[in-house]
Amino acid sequence: MEEKISQIQKDYLEKIQKTKSLKELDEIFLALFGKNGQITLIPKGFSRIAKEELKTLAPLFIAAKNDLEKAIEKRRKEVREESYKALESEKLSLQGDALEPRKGHLHLATQFKQEIIELFEKLGFYQFDAPHVEWDKYNFEYLNIPRDHPSRDMWDTLYVDTSGLEVEPGQMLLRTHTSNFWPRLMEKGKTPIRAMSFDRCFRYEAIDARHSHTFNQFEVAVVGEKITMANLKFLSDYLLKAILGKEAKSRFRPKYYPFVEPGVGIDCLCVFCHGRGCKICSGTGWFEIAGAGMIHPNVFKSTGLDPKKYTGLAWGFGPDRMLMIKHEIEDIRYFLEGDLKFLQEH
Repeated sequence: MEEKISQIQKDYLEKIQKTKSLKELDEIFLALFGKNGQITLIPKGFSRIAKEELKTLAPLFIAAKNDLEKAIEKRRKEVREESYKALESEKLSLQGDALEPRKGHLHLATQFKQEIIELFEKLGFYQFDAPHVEWDKYNFEYLNIPRDHPSRDMWDTLYVDTSGLEVEPGQMLLRTHTSNFWPRLMEKGKTPIRAMSFDRCFRYEAIDARHSHTFNQFEVAVVGEKITMANLKFLSDYLLKAILGKEAKSRFRPKYYPFVEPGVGIDCLCVFCHGRGCKICSGTGWFEIAGAGMIHPNVFKSTGLDPKKYTGLAWGFGPDRMLMIKHEIEDIRYFLEGDLKFLQEH
């Protein structure tokens, strides 16, 4: 046993002195002091050795163990110092290869926003931005959606915690649609109104390829005298032809929205199959593109305008859905995730 300990000590002291890296020293340390290391296993055989012999063997083992530990630690310091000295002779060049300049571009949704706004500015519309964090009265009450009305369930509203404010619970929320902008304009009493809004909305929705908690909406509102459904039809065809091509045309279907009467769902003739039926339009030849209608008389009353004197229309659609159709984008989440591949392709 004495010879074994002496031989281990001799062999490993030589190996330690020859090491050139900290990694090698780590390997030697594990070979000696690891779970199954040679020094670790030696005491397990002491129970088979006579006590008289063990009095001589134990001090020898402890001395060898300490000697090897000190040798490893000493060599660690020497290797570190050698590596530091090697750094002094290294040179760092900051003159890399010339990088080809990259050209960026506006986000697809931003490009579309500019295109839509310019399109309606030609008709005399001006842009009006309403708050994202909104009061209940503008988002619901003034829009003919009273408290506890079943239609509120359509919006999956995100309410703001006002426990630290002097505000009644449920009165502050993240707006669920851009429709909050027209009661704000109507209550000012200045007519005619020809306004538009292209901005974000928020709803408590399960996120998937077709739905998101944050999304864009574009909406126009026209208020004045003798505004009719004919104006609504013109605006529908005007937008669709400009965005999807001259062959695009719209059709109206009766649809319920609390703040308009009558309300219509606006379908667009599929520009990919020209009405024959394809995967884009699910075989129907048409796809729903917008919601619209004539502003409800109750909205006029709540904002202080006379519904007998004035009429109005509201027309809105989801730009993200329009872009998905136009560019055959499969997942609405691409518009928010900042995926570099998607941004470079569009």
